[in-house]
Amino acid sequence: MNFMELVQKRESCRAYKDIPVEREKLVNCIEAARLCPSACNSQPWGFIAIDDIKTAKEISPLLQDAVLQINRFTRNCNAYIIIAEESANLSSKLGGKFKDQEFAQTDIGIAAQTICLAATEQGLGTCIMGWFEEKKLKSLLKIPRGKRIRLIIAIGYPESDATRAKMRKPIEEILHFNQW
Repeated sequence: MNFMELVQKRESCRAYKDIPVEREKLVNCIEAARLCPSACNSQPWGFIAIDDIKTAKEISPLLQDAVLQINRFTRNCNAYIIIAEESANLSSKLGGKFKDQEFAQTDIGIAAQTICLAATEQGLGTCIMGWFEEKKLKSLLKIPRGKRIRLIIAIGYPESDATRAKMRKPIEEILHFNQW
């Protein structure tokens, strides 16, 4: 599959088969993310791959909200990749202050998308989530106090191989050449 086919195939998957995800595939996803660019090569990320079914089932309720009905699909997810923010290097921190930018969070977003593309290429589905109970997750996963969980990626074998039509703005609405 070429790159544009891969991008077309990648979508937020919210229905997974009850099949464990092979550790090797999770490692491949993290290896792809490890090679991502980052501001001043700061690599401000740490990853926890969850492939233990019991732990995945403990994580699931910490991603949901009963009132808003958010992330209920995680009840059937057997694997996750947790992305925590590591301290950026001095160059990246100073550059971010001078330019009023959050380079570490941008870098983590790049890594998350790379994980999703690597998973898709291996026949896995993913869903990036930013809704979670951080304190409880940090306790459960023994994440040190100073670290922040930034994103969680549900990962598994999709129930369906069909790709949904993407609802996106037309390119004419978002692309500008040479000036706005």
